[in-house]
Amino acid sequence: MIFPCHLQELAEKGKKSLCPSNPKISIGLATCGRSSGALDLEKKLAARQSWKSEVFVGGVGCLGACYAEPLVSLRTPDGRYYFYGFHGQADSNSLWQIIRAAEGVPSTRYLLARARERQPGTLRGIQDLELEKVGDPGFALFFKAQARRITGRCGLINPESLPEYVATGGYSALARALFQLQPEDVIAMVAASGLRGRGGAGFLTGKKWELASLSPDPERIVIANADEGDPGAYMDRALLESDPHSVLEGLILASYAVRASRAYVFVRHEYPLAVQNLRRAISAARAVGILGKQILGSGFSLEVHLVESPGAFVCGEETSMLRVMTGKRGEPYLRPPYPSSAGLWGHPTVVNNVETLANIPWIILHGPDAFREVGTEKSPGTKIFCLAGDVKRPGFIEVPLGTSTRAVIEEIGGAAPSSIKALQVGGPSGGIVPYSDFSLDYESVASLGAIMGSGGLVVLNTNRCLVDLARHLVDFMARESCGKCLFCRDGLAELEAMMTSLTNGEARSEVVLAELEELSKAVADMALCGLGKTAVNPVLTSLKFFREEYEAHARGKCPALTCRPLINFEIISSQCRDCRCCYLVCPTDAVKRRGGRELYAVAQEHCIKCRACYETCPFGCIKITSEGRL
Repeated sequence: MIFPCHLQELAEKGKKSLCPSNPKISIGLATCGRSSGALDLEKKLAARQSWKSEVFVGGVGCLGACYAEPLVSLRTPDGRYYFYGFHGQADSNSLWQIIRAAEGVPSTRYLLARARERQPGTLRGIQDLELEKVGDPGFALFFKAQARRITGRCGLINPESLPEYVATGGYSALARALFQLQPEDVIAMVAASGLRGRGGAGFLTGKKWELASLSPDPERIVIANADEGDPGAYMDRALLESDPHSVLEGLILASYAVRASRAYVFVRHEYPLAVQNLRRAISAARAVGILGKQILGSGFSLEVHLVESPGAFVCGEETSMLRVMTGKRGEPYLRPPYPSSAGLWGHPTVVNNVETLANIPWIILHGPDAFREVGTEKSPGTKIFCLAGDVKRPGFIEVPLGTSTRAVIEEIGGAAPSSIKALQVGGPSGGIVPYSDFSLDYESVASLGAIMGSGGLVVLNTNRCLVDLARHLVDFMARESCGKCLFCRDGLAELEAMMTSLTNGEARSEVVLAELEELSKAVADMALCGLGKTAVNPVLTSLKFFREEYEAHARGKCPALTCRPLINFEIISSQCRDCRCCYLVCPTDAVKRRGGRELYAVAQEHCIKCRACYETCPFGCIKITSEGRL
């Protein structure tokens, strides 16, 4: 059995591997790094025989700057960090740059930044590093507006190392709660913090816990919802791959607060690395007495089990998830009763998102007032976003709620404001809103007709067709509908068909726009669960803010020149150099040779709109047009 004093022993062990006396090379081995060649890089560095035990080589999680992967950091014995980013080009040359740096000759090539520990030998998170030199200004800007409260360890610690997590302050919040606070005190602190659920709806976490704690049923359950299904969103995955113990500690604290004896993590089976790291974290915690009977020598006991989701998007909805966990088909049921009153097997059940739980240890250690120091009055704290789309620096970021979109898109993401037309906020059920300088908080986003969702943030430039994007998102939601209720099952399918008629040029009048709006509102009003109620948000928001694009499509014209049935390719004869590139590359022989001044022309009846000629022409002689109907 382990007692709180033994946490110090774990911390000392972790400190030795975090801040060793020899050079240490850390390679980002989260999914983003692996997809960029990090595993091969790590394998070659670890196999270098001449180093023997003089240089430590190991893996860490995702630092967040996914655009620069694979990412490698070198820590020198004096507490300096050299961050290298290879932007998908991890070749033999980059390998030698790392080797030379580890052998005492730090290279400036590929160098993103150099930092040092504020107190040499002490590292609790990225907040303990002070920037000394900037190799890539974009890397410094990427982190400048961030507040890495719960993601501070990500990319700096080995996610498989319990000692390293403890060395950075991990499980000290749990020890404090178990020996200094009553369950009611923990609930009061979370309630006072104003923490809202980070999974989408933004319900007050403390209120949900309080409802469960007041139940007369002594059997209570807590579930960490890691069934992340939004395309382009990977907040949960990044946390679980990079810092699984932070989520596990939050889950244990939530269970202690509501006096639960059982807890579960419901995670997508499409996240194999997250599942692997979670299993190892649970096993490691159980081995040292942080899970199981009489945790840390206290009177509190808890067992945590991992359940893999079958993968359907609707399973992320809490009532669908509860049905799946009891062996039934994943489909929602009517509320009330809410899970906090009667959930899994009829017992009061608290369901919290992964990011929500990762906030709990921070609140217990620093207090609710400190938590409210950033964010807004109604939306305190920080929020993780996955920044994607038309930006220079996509990645996994954490900023205070209320941060302006300008700071996120232009400063962190590096996008030129003149190039941005819209933002897709909150995943496929969020909304498509014009790009402007508004606050990223629950109230501001809701005022636009969208929802914050779990934190997906896709930047869309002026070349994007928002009608086609809305159609794509509706199609995704229609396919993911469980089919239980008529308006979601058939309404979304009909809505997608109407959207397709617009992008195919088959809508013959603007009457279809009124029908789109009417059907969208009906689906939102009549659908049973949150999937159907929010699935139409992309249509309603894009109709509200970009109606002129819909009107153009109703006339057979695509302003963005991307909907294939509505565009044509024309060869500008006056600029043609007779290089034959378009003629040779066309897969359907649609480019025809002509006589006289018009050397080449496109036979539209044979053109499949593959863009091969347009993208191949070295002289810009081919233009795309969308004339529409008169």
